[in-house]
Amino acid sequence: MSRREYDESDVRVRPGRGTRPRTKTRPEHADARAAMVVTVDRGRWGCVIDGDPAQRVTAMRARELGRTPIVVGDDVDVVGDLSGLPDTLARIVRRGERRTVLRRTADDTDPAERVVVANADQLMIVVALADPPPRAGLVERTLIAAYAGGLVPILCLTKTDLATPQQFAEQFAALELTIVTAGRDDPLDTVEALLAGKVTALLGHSGVGKSTLVNRLVPEADRATGEVTDIGKGRHTSTQSI
Repeated sequence: MSRREYDESDVRVRPGRGTRPRTKTRPEHADARAAMVVTVDRGRWGCVIDGDPAQRVTAMRARELGRTPIVVGDDVDVVGDLSGLPDTLARIVRRGERRTVLRRTADDTDPAERVVVANADQLMIVVALADPPPRAGLVERTLIAAYAGGLVPILCLTKTDLATPQQFAEQFAALELTIVTAGRDDPLDTVEALLAGKVTALLGHSGVGKSTLVNRLVPEADRATGEVTDIGKGRHTSTQSI
């Protein structure tokens, strides 16, 4: 039996995983449209294009953004299917610089802070005068967050049919703080004037009347509302960032 001769043609070289060289060059997305994030819900972002509510699309975060956080109020650039039709999905490819931020601490023992709203002009702190009882500590912490993030704070007192606002409001008399009332029977002319032409974030404990206030200001919003329990806790009726 003859012995076979081997040469270099018999050596098999396993090809690399990719046939194209890797590059750090990213697409420029010159055709991207400017949009504002108006909703966040389970990894999908609702975006309004060019400030027109009629041009609303649902978008995902593009791979090149990695884990870049995107929150309500962010200015973004979007590409892809911008028709806004059901079951269509655009992509967020850029996030703009933030003018203001509202942060919250993830946990008392966690040093990290998380941005929950970007680019808002004002922060309306909604506090019920009763049922549930008002908490000055929340207002104080929220004022610090507003000043640190560059937002103008407004204190809005609800449920004025259950208690008078004077005693609670006096605690903040030394501050240059705008205080308004928005009970069920209170006219909202002053509140509407403060909100006109501004982007305003509403913040407050569950059950203080945030959704009720939004429904009065923007009836087509149709926010779900709930009753306050006997122990003074409101039901969590708002589960999305909008």
